[in-house]
Amino acid sequence: MTLPNEIAALADLVTRFGVGQRASLATVHNGTGYFAVTPQAPYDASLSVAEQTAQLLAKAEARLAEIGSGKGQILFVAIILADMAGYAEMNAVWDGWVGDIRPPARACFSGALASPALKVEMIMICAVS
Repeated sequence: MTLPNEIAALADLVTRFGVGQRASLATVHNGTGYFAVTPQAPYDASLSVAEQTAQLLAKAEARLAEIGSGKGQILFVAIILADMAGYAEMNAVWDGWVGDIRPPARACFSGALASPALKVEMIMICAVS
């Protein structure tokens, strides 16, 4: 059984960024950061997968900096595409983004995303200084 003081102590071990009603934009625990990132909202369905990926990666860099990390400290990325037909297009932008670092482990799959205008989303896990 977890006691109230133990729950409070555990909560102090987690730093939350951009806390909202439904979710935080990022969390950090024990030197590891966790966050999901999407292109700029509101999502623009007229943008290509490459353009949405570029927006998303720019937001990811800002979020990494906000939590005390950087793209060279990313440990793992899960990439979700609304349609795998955009895989090569996303990879072209991704390859340029990770071209100056040793890239993280990653997985890429397709899935229904929260908005029909959304073409790509990523979940990132990173080391935090």
